[in-house]
Amino acid sequence: MKTPDAQSAPPGLMRIFLVFLKIGTFAFGGVYSMLSFFERELVGKRKWITHEDYLESIAIGQMTPGAPIVNTGICIGYKLKRIRGALASTAGQIVTGTIVSILIAIFYIKTKEHPMLRPIMKGIGAAVVGLLLSIVFTMSRKTLKDYRTLLVAVAAFFLLSLFKLNPIVIILTAGAVGFILFRNKPS
Repeated sequence: MKTPDAQSAPPGLMRIFLVFLKIGTFAFGGVYSMLSFFERELVGKRKWITHEDYLESIAIGQMTPGAPIVNTGICIGYKLKRIRGALASTAGQIVTGTIVSILIAIFYIKTKEHPMLRPIMKGIGAAVVGLLLSIVFTMSRKTLKDYRTLLVAVAAFFLLSLFKLNPIVIILTAGAVGFILFRNKPS
C-alpha cells in the first residue's frame, strides 16, 4: 500500500479509536453505506490513506472471514499503526453498534407486532438502497477508468446476480484477471 500524503501525520491510537467510533456511531445501513463514511473521513478529510489504500482495504475486507466493514477497518488500522491500530479501529467501530444492536433487539422483540413499525422499516430500507447506490456510483467513477475495468465489473455483477457464484471466488478470479490485464500497465 502507498503511504498517505506527507501533509497528514500518522494519527495516534486514541485518534484512530475516536474517528472509528465516529464512523461506527453515525454510519447507518450496513457495510456499503459505511464505505462512504470511510472514504470521506479517512481519504478525503483526514488524508490518512490514499484512495488506492482504501480500495485495497475494501478488497481485503471482502475476502477475509467475518464482517467485511470491520475487516476493512482492521486493514486500515493496521496500515496506520500495525496491531495496535487494528485493535483501536476495531474497538472504535464496534462499541456503539454493539450497544445499539442490543437495545434495538430488545425493543424490536417487545414491539415487532406494532402497526407503526412496518412503514418505518420500509422507509429505512429505501434510504439504505439510496446509500448503496451512492457508494456504487462514487466507486465506479473512480475505479472504472477503461473498458477492461468495466468488463471485469460487469462480469462480477452477472456472476453474482445470475449465477450466484461465491463472492470470494469472484474476487479471487478478478484478481487473477486483473494481474493478466494490468500487470504491464502503470496505475
